[in-house]
Amino acid sequence: MAKKGVEIEADWEQIDIGDQVKHPKWGVGTVLFRSGTGEAAKAIVVFPEEGQKKLMLAYAKLKKIGALTISVKKKT
Repeated sequence: MAKKGVEIEADWEQIDIGDQVKHPKWGVGTVLFRSGTGEAAKAIVVFPEEGQKKLMLAYAKLKKIGALTISVKKKT
């Protein structure tokens, strides 16, 4: 149980552009765009079988399963 006065960050608040997410109906998708904050946060997620979906993150029941990683090679 959470302590009184301590705010717990919801899973959907950690979702960002490039992340791999899983939706209970549409499966795994990639976040293309994200806007807004709090319960007004929205995202466009592309699912291989379903195409693009515009979702309200507070209600979409997305679970983050991976993040975009960028590697930068340094020239020597």
